[in-house]
Amino acid sequence: MQAKKLRLLTMILSVLWVGSAVLAQAENIRVLYFPPWNLSKLPLYFARDTGIFEKYGLNLSWQDPGSNDKLLAAMKNGAGDIYVVSSNQVVRNNVTGGPPLIIVGNTGYNYSVFLVEATIKAPGDLKGKKIGTAEAGSTPDLLTRLALRKLGIDPDRDLTLIHFNEDRSVDRISGLLSGQVAGSLVTADTMYELEKTGDAKKFHILTDHKKLNIYAGGGGDYAMSAMFLKNHRPESKTFLSGICEGIALAKKDKAKALEFVAKTAQKNDAALVEYLRRLYVEEIIPSRPYPKIASVELAIQMVTPVAAAAKGLNPQEIVDETLVKELEKEGRCNF
Repeated sequence: MQAKKLRLLTMILSVLWVGSAVLAQAENIRVLYFPPWNLSKLPLYFARDTGIFEKYGLNLSWQDPGSNDKLLAAMKNGAGDIYVVSSNQVVRNNVTGGPPLIIVGNTGYNYSVFLVEATIKAPGDLKGKKIGTAEAGSTPDLLTRLALRKLGIDPDRDLTLIHFNEDRSVDRISGLLSGQVAGSLVTADTMYELEKTGDAKKFHILTDHKKLNIYAGGGGDYAMSAMFLKNHRPESKTFLSGICEGIALAKKDKAKALEFVAKTAQKNDAALVEYLRRLYVEEIIPSRPYPKIASVELAIQMVTPVAAAAKGLNPQEIVDETLVKELEKEGRCNF
């Protein structure tokens, strides 16, 4: 009789478990991501395209808004539960009336180095020089000015900034190669081209984003609506656990990583694809997706000129490291 009761109880618990699993899987979680082609999102694409999220019972819908303006509008309308974007977009949303978002993870940022002519060996050597930058007020221009200030150089008094078209970084490099400017911030793709042609040997890397603690953009910040995070913490942790597994796979499976890099970067140059894989998978993408407070601090600086309310924002108030910490403690981020 006791055994019969035990079997009946087991059956009831099984039915309840299956029912709750089906209910959880039936609930749709909305993920917005922008920009779509960004190598900092490799762990996300690994988890999404290899079925990791489904394996853990998550039912995710994916939306690429198509532009920064459409993304901000979608954020303000509460169109997503999870946003894989850049921290500056999260800051803009939070200070312009959108539903509060919390940054819970990060898997990368835009890579850049400060490339200068060979005679420049120290920051002080930049004084009196001409430095290439983008259009005044653009993101590359703001980052150039920030980098110079971190080096102890006043961009308005100590040197001359030469402004090139923001969308044509090739013009800034042409200015560097021709001697029109003595230095400029250089991205990964551009650095590869300079190394490929041998022109990189003519210059010197004065510093880079890591040394300057400048972690800008890259679309690799993982934000969740405060309401979703509060009401769906288990699902939030499971999503980030999937990102952890995506990171591990990207670092372990070189062939698959090359495939993803080629597709994500939309490049047909095998040598460039390997260069980008090595750079992002081995150097930029972290082993654990902890949010980067420095990235949020920079985002606040960049958003303040267009949204003054950002100046009073405390970075700690929109960052939550506890999910990744709990996953590590539970062994769910140690693949």
